[in-house]
Amino acid sequence: MNDRPSRTLGHDAAERISAGCYGALVSASTLIGLGTTDLALVIAVVALTNVVYFATHVFASSLGDTSTDRPGRIFLHHLRVSAPMVSVTFLPLLVVVVLVAFGVSLPTALLWGVGVAMAYLVVVATAGARLRGYSALGVVLTAVGAAIVSALLISAKLMLH
Repeated sequence: MNDRPSRTLGHDAAERISAGCYGALVSASTLIGLGTTDLALVIAVVALTNVVYFATHVFASSLGDTSTDRPGRIFLHHLRVSAPMVSVTFLPLLVVVVLVAFGVSLPTALLWGVGVAMAYLVVVATAGARLRGYSALGVVLTAVGAAIVSALLISAKLMLH
């Protein structure tokens, strides 16, 4: 007999978690490549990049959806459940703006923004694993995996610059 409580994660919640994780990775990888620009350009590039990725994600998810709903309903569904992909952008970007306003250099503020995006990814991925009912080891492995994926993405981006 299994004493662990059964946990279910609804499809919409799973999509939101996925979109939030993806948005954190996009945000971190965008921020890491902008160290030699000015703050206005950082804001514009991060916002535009995330909006483009969001639109692409919604478009692709809508096309791949197997629902029998009308196309408009499918599109609105994916627009709604994918919103965390864009909303997650604002916290790391806000950290950068606030730090620069307090006199921190832009490259240092960008690193802090990347750190916030990576921390967000780890927290959301870990919460998602817990909501799925993963074992304690599974939750820890999810957190470690999210941190490794973040580090690899950011390292690859740094090598390009």
